[in-house]
Amino acid sequence: MSPVAEGLKQHAVERGVLRHLSVSQLRKFALCERAWHFAKVLRLPERPLKARDLGTAVHSQLEHYLSTGEDVLGPFAAAGKYLLPVPGPDLLVEEHFGQPSPLFADGIPLTGYIDLVNPRRLAEGVLRVTDHKTTKSIVGYAATPEQLASAAHDAGIQMVGYGYWAVLAAERFPGLKQLELEHLYFQTHGAKLARSVIATVSVEHVRDEWLAHVEPMARRMRDVARATSPSQVKPTWSACQKYGGCSFQAQCLNSQSQGSKPMALMDRILKPQTQSTQSVTPTPATASTTPPTPAQAAPELELAAVLPPDAPKSNPALASAPAPEQPALAASDEAPRRKRRTKAEMEAARAVEPMQPAEVSLSLFVDCVPNCPVEPLASYVGRMVAKIEQECGVVDIRVAPNDSPLAYGKWKGVLAATIRAEPPEPGTYAALGVAGSELMQVAVEALEPLCGTGHFVRGVR
Repeated sequence: MSPVAEGLKQHAVERGVLRHLSVSQLRKFALCERAWHFAKVLRLPERPLKARDLGTAVHSQLEHYLSTGEDVLGPFAAAGKYLLPVPGPDLLVEEHFGQPSPLFADGIPLTGYIDLVNPRRLAEGVLRVTDHKTTKSIVGYAATPEQLASAAHDAGIQMVGYGYWAVLAAERFPGLKQLELEHLYFQTHGAKLARSVIATVSVEHVRDEWLAHVEPMARRMRDVARATSPSQVKPTWSACQKYGGCSFQAQCLNSQSQGSKPMALMDRILKPQTQSTQSVTPTPATASTTPPTPAQAAPELELAAVLPPDAPKSNPALASAPAPEQPALAASDEAPRRKRRTKAEMEAARAVEPMQPAEVSLSLFVDCVPNCPVEPLASYVGRMVAKIEQECGVVDIRVAPNDSPLAYGKWKGVLAATIRAEPPEPGTYAALGVAGSELMQVAVEALEPLCGTGHFVRGVR
């Protein structure tokens, strides 16, 4: 990428005004608006990833080979050589959108590069647009043709954008009728594999997809670019673990707990509870006679805030003793009461009960964020998964070979046992996007009984 293009990329958002966009920005925004705000508005650096560096190296090898014909392909890129076109001057390699770009979204120009544009079947009205992808597991992560053809999917946003760019550059591709939108995958773990996934669509299809999905997204991006705080931007918790995990999880959680505006999920949870929570505040008279409840003993956790919105409202009359003038219920109207245990029975029960730790060791909030600093559970889970993959010699514990001790769903028990044997450090953690991650689901179930005297809180939808 040229220094000029790199400079434009770095300053795409200036003082809350979108100067230009790229298809990769559109894709990041579709995954999580708050992550895009961290990266492009606040310009926070993303953490380096070995997978990203490897992907850059593979892309460079492919670019050199397709541009010059010189075979410099490493072992990963060489696995897909048979899927590449024969190098030649007619191929458009690392093709820039042009200056000015013909592609706009809500009046904002789009800039970028396309890995490969192959016009060799343009006489038949067909143009192939290819994006090279490196992935840990083709089976686990490759997109489908349907996803590539839809701008409602994050993978499709990029490919539909490339296709629509070609449609708008009509003078360069005369007679264009159909587009072959291709993801060419190169597997970087385990066996050296490659796969081509192609969606064949019409020029009308990419135009309709762009207008229906991307234009409204660009209008939303204008609003997010003007946000002054991450807490004002909607997060997408199900995207936290995608593509190696979000770089901004810690900042996201801390800004959520300290921000002036709660997230949409917490809005639905907190608002119905605000009035009832205040109404049960004990008066001085009641406070002197009523022992404190666990919620009163640790008010900073505000556990009542995670009750579902349709939970029964608390009744202040039930929180205090009946007034002296209120007649007691007749014995026949009273509900049956549990038999009070004798002192000897209580002492015997305590003798056989396991001793509980005196201090809170682990608190876990699932798909919700407490009003205090927390750590993302995903980092810990990622370390445990990587440890199992290394010890068992597999690429992905979820798609282990049939002869592996992790095959046929056994990885869930292995992961749960590993987590119980090596739980995270004491503290408060948040597990977000659990519904969309089997790994997180197993981790949450394994950690629930380990919370002990801490707190295990599950959000509601």
